[in-house]
Parts: sequence; structure tokens; C-alpha cells
Amino acid sequence: MEWTKERIAKLCLAHFDGFGSRSLRKLFSFFPNPSDAWRASPSSLLRAGITEPVALKFCVWRKEIDAEKLIARLEQDKIAVLFTTDPQYPQLLRASADPAEILFVRGTLTERPAVALVGTRHMTAYGRECVTRLVPGLVQAGLATVSGLALGIDGLVHQETLNHHGVTVAFLGTGVDEASIYPRAHLKLAHRMIDEGGAVVSEFPPKSTGLQYHFPMRNRLIASFTNATVVVEAAKESGSLITARCALEENREVLAVPGPIWSNQAEGANHLLKAGAKVCTETQDILDALSIDSPELVTKARTLLPLDPLEEQLLKIMIEPLHVDELQRRLDLDTPTISSRLAMLEMKGLVKSLGGQSWIKSG
Repeated sequence: MEWTKERIAKLCLAHFDGFGSRSLRKLFSFFPNPSDAWRASPSSLLRAGITEPVALKFCVWRKEIDAEKLIARLEQDKIAVLFTTDPQYPQLLRASADPAEILFVRGTLTERPAVALVGTRHMTAYGRECVTRLVPGLVQAGLATVSGLALGIDGLVHQETLNHHGVTVAFLGTGVDEASIYPRAHLKLAHRMIDEGGAVVSEFPPKSTGLQYHFPMRNRLIASFTNATVVVEAAKESGSLITARCALEENREVLAVPGPIWSNQAEGANHLLKAGAKVCTETQDILDALSIDSPELVTKARTLLPLDPLEEQLLKIMIEPLHVDELQRRLDLDTPTISSRLAMLEMKGLVKSLGGQSWIKSG
């Protein structure tokens, strides 16, 4: 995307650590354009709602910024930049109460309907089993998964999604550049996510370290970017509960996996269930929750699933009603193989059953 004068001004403003998304919104609403905000005097910044210490610090800091170097570094690290005014900016996130004014993205930010699965860093064997049971069905349904790349539940969600050839996105509380990705133990996992069609995303510019207040901020983005949040395993004070609360505030579905009543790592999820979260014991619970509020989401996700070579062959010959036996004869395959592919194509909305084991291409 072309680096216009106004985009450059926005980029520079976003690099100042004293301006979060809310401060940037104040500036963009007060000044006629971002360039005016970048050049503003301390008194003008005060009138825009910026505190005096921050305004004075900014006016000193901006003298040392080299916009060309910022852009060159982004291009070198293959980091894309999205502002809320860009068409490619995620629609759900843009419509939220507190969107990130800027997103730094490495990889491909999927347009698939997405589900957040979050939980404790101190994962138990029970939590691990829950993730490995839930994720494959979400991938099969065409949904993307979203989490925070943290140790424990988050990292396993990303790993299991990739192991089942799905798309997964991580929102970070640090920069997305090579030196900043955290935790360092998941650097290779981040690379794999990027290489296999997903992304790592942050509202914090490159070289940003993981300050404590960054992580609640990224949790709101996880909740706002997704259609539902599932808390798999979480302690009473877990940050995952912040994600769940943000999802509720955005009127998104919130589900929780019930855990053992004696487990500290289950207290948070069990508390959510007492408070009215939907119970999640299998993938279908998530799909059902999405279908109730937005039935088109699951349909959209399924139509985005890629076709394998056999599915493509089936679609080519199913221009007229054909019985399973005829499909088996033409493709020289066994009935179970044909039936499984027909079921997948039906799930994607590409074929329909006529009864009596006869099928035809939809549309």
C-alpha cells in the first residue's frame, strides 16, 4: 500500500509509546488530519485531550524519528500495517468499542470466521486433552482459531490447528518483529503460523517489549476479532477471563469447558459457567452457539474450505444426478471413500442429496 503523507504521519504517531489507540482516536478526531496532529504544539495536544506530561514528552521524542527508516524496517521484516480506515482492516474489529487504530501484521490475516480458544499458561493434562479434542472439528468446519501464542493452552491451540492443516492467528502483547516475539520458546511456532497461511498480529510497533498492561490490551483484540471465545482452562485470576469479559461486552458468544471442582486451573472456567457462559464439552457446542446467532457464519466457513483433488473430480462429473455406485464405477474407488467426500462436499454446500444415495452438484 502506498505510503502517503497522512499514512506516514499515522505510523509515526503510533510509534510513540505514550499514545495508545484511545489517544490516537482523540488526535484523529480533534485535528483535521494526522499530519496536523504530528506537528501539533503542546497546547494543541492538551486541547485534544492529551495530558501535559505526555504532550511534552512527545514533542521532544518526535524530533528524533526518521519515518523512512521506520518504513524500511517494516518492509525488511515483511510487516504489513493496517489502519482502521483501510478496507483490509478486519470488519469485526473495526466495529468494536475499542479497536486498535493500527495493526502490525506478519503473515496473512484471515477473513474466515474465527473462534478464540484461550486458557492458562499452566496447562494440565486435562486441558491438553480438551484442546486436542476441540480443535480438529473447528478446522474441519473451516473456522480459523485465534489465541495469544502464550505458553500452555494458547500455544497448543496454534500447534493443534497447524497439525490439522488449519489457519490460526496470534495476537501479541509485544511487537511482531523477530526480536520482539514473545515467548521466545514459541518463535518457531510463530514462523510456522506465518508460513502456513496464518498471522501474528499486534497493535504495538516493532521493538515493543511485553509490558504487563499490554496483555489485557491484546486480550480485547482477541475477543473483538473473533465470533466466539472459548475458555478451556483458567485459574480464578486468569487473563483469559479478561478475554471472556471483553467478548461479552462485544456481544460475542462465550463458552467455557467445565473442569474438575478441585482444580485451581478450572476455577475461572467453572466461574464463567456459573455466571451464564455456555457449556462446551465438544466442538459441536461451539458450532451450535455460532449457528444460533449467525447461521451464515458456519456456512461461510465451510465454503472457504479448500477442495482436494478427489472432491474436484466429483464436482466435474456431478452435473447430473448420479448414484453412489455410478460415482464409484467412474472413479474406480470404494464406497466409503466416495461417501466421505460427498459428506464433506455437502458440508461445504457444494452438493446435495436427492435421496436413495443419489447426488447432484448444488447451484
